[in-house]
Amino acid sequence: MKPRFSIYARTILTISIAILAIFVVLALIYGSVYSISSNEQRREELRRNAVALSELSARRMDDQRLTFTSSDITGYLSFATRSTGAFVWVVNANGAIIYHTGMPSETMALLLREDSGTGDYQLPEETLNTVCALYCQTADKTVFKPYLPNASSWLISSAPIDTYGDSYSGEILLMKSYKPVSVVGFLMDNNVPLSFTIAYILSLLIILWLSRNITHPISLLAKTANEVYHGNLSARVELGREKSAPMLEKIDEHDQLEGEVETHQKEDDLTRLVKTFNTLIAQFEEREKLHSEFLSNVSHDLRTPATSIAGFVEGMRDGTIPPEQYEHSLNILKDETNRLQKLLNALFEQAHAMDEKALRKDVFDLHIWIESVADSFEPMAREKNIHLILDPDDSSDTRARVLGDEEQLTRVLNNIVANAIRFAPRGGIVMIRTVIHSRAVEVLVIDNGPGFQRKDLDYVFDRFYKADKSRQSEGSGLGLYIARSIIRRHGETIEASNSDELGGAMIRFTLSRI
Repeated sequence: MKPRFSIYARTILTISIAILAIFVVLALIYGSVYSISSNEQRREELRRNAVALSELSARRMDDQRLTFTSSDITGYLSFATRSTGAFVWVVNANGAIIYHTGMPSETMALLLREDSGTGDYQLPEETLNTVCALYCQTADKTVFKPYLPNASSWLISSAPIDTYGDSYSGEILLMKSYKPVSVVGFLMDNNVPLSFTIAYILSLLIILWLSRNITHPISLLAKTANEVYHGNLSARVELGREKSAPMLEKIDEHDQLEGEVETHQKEDDLTRLVKTFNTLIAQFEEREKLHSEFLSNVSHDLRTPATSIAGFVEGMRDGTIPPEQYEHSLNILKDETNRLQKLLNALFEQAHAMDEKALRKDVFDLHIWIESVADSFEPMAREKNIHLILDPDDSSDTRARVLGDEEQLTRVLNNIVANAIRFAPRGGIVMIRTVIHSRAVEVLVIDNGPGFQRKDLDYVFDRFYKADKSRQSEGSGLGLYIARSIIRRHGETIEASNSDELGGAMIRFTLSRI
């Protein structure tokens, strides 16, 4: 299997290539514009100086344009060399260099000296500006290419001494090398690529830092997800000083919750993602804990009656239990069998509630349905002396008719009312109230029991959840979960809260009205 780059490396590589491509394109465009502009400025400067020197020299040469008639011209020429950095050659009408401020040694070796005894260098005829034209070009594009080393780095400007007449009367040549001879010169000549290179390096450093900050949480998420996958449900993503804790430990007070909401609005997306991820793990860990507790409870609930049944049956078979106690033993066996049946029915209802088959919806009368369910709980309520009160909404002139699977919805109301009776105190109250709206009805089951603790409100409908851990033998923790599953399959809502009216728990669900 080929090794894969980390998300950090892939991010850096992708962004670096993208920025490099952008920088290269910008450098080429800007470099081309800068080079053209800079070269044009250099040509114009050299051309302007050549014209000025040619006019100055013309006024200080004899009529034949062979020699100078004034010695002060040399001072002007030397100053021009210092100010422009170019070699100045004064060529007379015969093509002899009668004055120069310098020339490359390679050029000097290629030029011939005059035979007249003056010792002046003689320019070859093909290099003379016989057309008397003003020009400024790089040496490799002129006739001086063979006479200058690295001709492409030299800029040559020629200005004729006389611009009138058809005959050659001499010229002024300015030769300037643009080959860097110092660090400053190199920096000036290569300022564009150097600037872009430095900018690219700085941008890479910034990208490294930013990418690290961006991808580090993602890498931690991946690492933590892998730990969770391998069974470590205590793993959490930690960012800096923040050490996330399970949600149940965080939101135990109203003021604290409001503070977290305000902080949540100020956090960035990655921080919110990490907190959400940690919350999901915490919830998953809590579900696993509940699952384990449920299995423990179910095992206990199954083992106790099964052991009891086996013991009584074995005692009756081997004579340990005398015949006169058979009736008492059979009553105990019946009770234990009923316990097993209730537990198995709860598990069956859970599986049935999750069945994806279509609901058999029909229209039925809301209040008649509630009355029939309430009647079925009369024995259970009477046993605890519970006052089972019906509080129908009589504000509508017509009977409320609802749409739903009556059999499934009966399971919902059965589970909710059974829960209310179970947790209401002896001699307490359980109320079934209806609120009728134009398109829907609300059914509320309220009791005056201990109600829900705040930390339990988000979990009362979860599978296997039992808020009171001490009630190990009362229920399987599936009743409200089954109720929520059925209500959701109807496309309706169900919620739990505490009642201000009776002080106990309140379960509210909706049904579609016809």
